[in-house]
Amino acid sequence: MGRKSLKTERVTQILDAFERCMVQKGLESTTLDNVAEEAGVARRIIRHYVGNRDELIQTAVDRIIDNFSHQVFDVIEASESDNRFDSGLDYIFSNDFNALPISRLVAALLPVSLHDKRVQQAVKKIYDTFHGGLDQELATHLPLAPADKRSDVAYSIMCLAFGGGWMGNIGFTADKNQLNKSIAQGLIINLAKYEI
Repeated sequence: MGRKSLKTERVTQILDAFERCMVQKGLESTTLDNVAEEAGVARRIIRHYVGNRDELIQTAVDRIIDNFSHQVFDVIEASESDNRFDSGLDYIFSNDFNALPISRLVAALLPVSLHDKRVQQAVKKIYDTFHGGLDQELATHLPLAPADKRSDVAYSIMCLAFGGGWMGNIGFTADKNQLNKSIAQGLIINLAKYEI
């Protein structure tokens, strides 16, 4: 296997630096100059390999989506098939999930999404991917449940998991998020009634 291309290495270096800057400073305060300094490259290198700030944000969001999907759904995939969905719930309501660097990156994008349409669309794409993955897992777990009901439950679970995680970031104890997990399990029990 050969060495990665210089372009792949540079893009990875720039995106890693951009993510560190976003977590440290927030998206609004992160400039190309900050990213260049953090990456140890000239600003022109960022423009050459990734593009302007908007293109950097879009490239970073695409990578966040890929990484997020892999980190979350790989854990679910690795679970035993009988306990797969329960293991997935355990994970998305855990401290480990909320402590993922990728979760912090999503949190860094949220404030900007309130007034920047492009960032809002990018954040929605992240959540749409997560929602779609949950919906697919529910379809595997409860194949007879109506698609619209299943989608609603997936949306509610997503809101409970992310909302509880966010509350943990501002000082609420982790046990509070376990209440959200119980609510999610109740939603799944109700959805399972369609399987009879």
